[in-house]
Amino acid sequence: MFTQGRIRVIALAAADMLCIAATWAAVVFAYWWLGAFLRAHGWPSCPWGGYEPVDYLRFLPVIAVFVCVNAALNLYHGNWMYPSAPLGPVEEFRRLCVSSFLTHAGAIAYMAFAYQSMDGRISRAVCVYACLLTAASAQSFRNWMRRALCRLGIGQIPAVLAGSGPAAHRIAAEFDGDPYSGIRIVGYFAGTERIGRKRRRRAWNERDFQDRKIPYLGTLRDIVPQSKKRDIKMLIACQDDRMFRAQMGEFASWFTYIDYLPSARAFPIFGARAVSFGGLGGLEMVNQGRMRVKRFQKRVTDGFFAAVAFVFSLPLFVVIPLLIKLTSRGPVFYRHRRIGQGGREFRIWKFRSMYADADARLAEMLAKDPKLKAEYESDFKLAHDPRVTLLGRFLRRTSLDELPQFFNVFLGQMSLIGPRPIVREEVEKYGSSYAVFSSVRPGITGLWQVSGRSDTGYARRVELDTYYALNWSPWLDLWILLRTIFAVLLMRGAR
Repeated sequence: MFTQGRIRVIALAAADMLCIAATWAAVVFAYWWLGAFLRAHGWPSCPWGGYEPVDYLRFLPVIAVFVCVNAALNLYHGNWMYPSAPLGPVEEFRRLCVSSFLTHAGAIAYMAFAYQSMDGRISRAVCVYACLLTAASAQSFRNWMRRALCRLGIGQIPAVLAGSGPAAHRIAAEFDGDPYSGIRIVGYFAGTERIGRKRRRRAWNERDFQDRKIPYLGTLRDIVPQSKKRDIKMLIACQDDRMFRAQMGEFASWFTYIDYLPSARAFPIFGARAVSFGGLGGLEMVNQGRMRVKRFQKRVTDGFFAAVAFVFSLPLFVVIPLLIKLTSRGPVFYRHRRIGQGGREFRIWKFRSMYADADARLAEMLAKDPKLKAEYESDFKLAHDPRVTLLGRFLRRTSLDELPQFFNVFLGQMSLIGPRPIVREEVEKYGSSYAVFSSVRPGITGLWQVSGRSDTGYARRVELDTYYALNWSPWLDLWILLRTIFAVLLMRGAR
């Protein structure tokens, strides 16, 4: 069972080695080339790059150190000898950043003590830049490796699934072709007695499992015998709490890893830790959004990054309004009522991407076309919206139409990162999750935007917004910010 997991660990370690080697090579050669270029063009005393790239070959052990630190931080599916479920992407990103810092801090200390007489041939700046680049790119290298493993069909850890309720179906959907998790569902168990095929399909909604080619292996009582037969040591339990407790002793006699996921609802799990009181084990969940210090920290961070982004985008605030005026009649900015924190309404700012009479056109189109009306009422968006101008399509694809929302951030109505602001008609779609959603400020970008944006269904959007509100952390914001850059550059899911 663990063979496939160990293949995965080796592949991830290879990705880490390739990442740190590539970042060091890129920084060393870029720093050397820049120094050589400046010295050749009028700056003979340039302090940058006064070395030969071959001098840095002595730092090859940094590659091994990085892998060892990653292993110490449980970045290889927990236990590298007995790998199981991976860390969440945000926690993995956080630990990779910590690992990069520790590895390069050691390299800088080594430089200070061992190469004081190198006459400037070794640059600490190279190490600092390599540290930042490694932290920013290590997860991307890992994701490329994961996709390669998934396509090759190797390095996938086998597991069995217990249960057939909403949580089990959600897990099956998440793992279906997902390169990140590296877990392959071998089969599922459901019910306490074997019943006819047709009746089982009605009772357990078996069709969804069949579509994903996940076979039925037996009842909940067959879990351990069937898992022993297949030498599977990982169980994902989504069955009823009473049944799980009744079988816990039996599970512990065979399975190395038991992941208990009884509900399909989101919980504040980021930063959670195991606790024990009087011999009873449990989980302490942390809602960082309720801490005043954390909220203040987020407000300051939002203001700083929004100010920096606004300064760099100032030329666009000149060019885009000019292009809007030249290509269509109407105002430059578009303001629309949205729901913010605490259910308070505010007006969101955007560069106008539609025709000036877009609202009238929408009402006319929806009245004439029932299918179009159903699509709009489902997602409050249209896949092919005729109201959008030619320039507006470009602005939307590149997300440049949302630049004026920096003003909403400065006014305290929005955050740089958060759930997407909604209109009043969308409140009912959030149901019982609306209270959680409205407890935080909406954001210019967020978890939904970097997870497919318009390519995801509305129910998925509600789930992502709820997860963000419950699991907010500075690391989650930084992870979303970096992914937003790639999502905008690649124009993924934007309409």
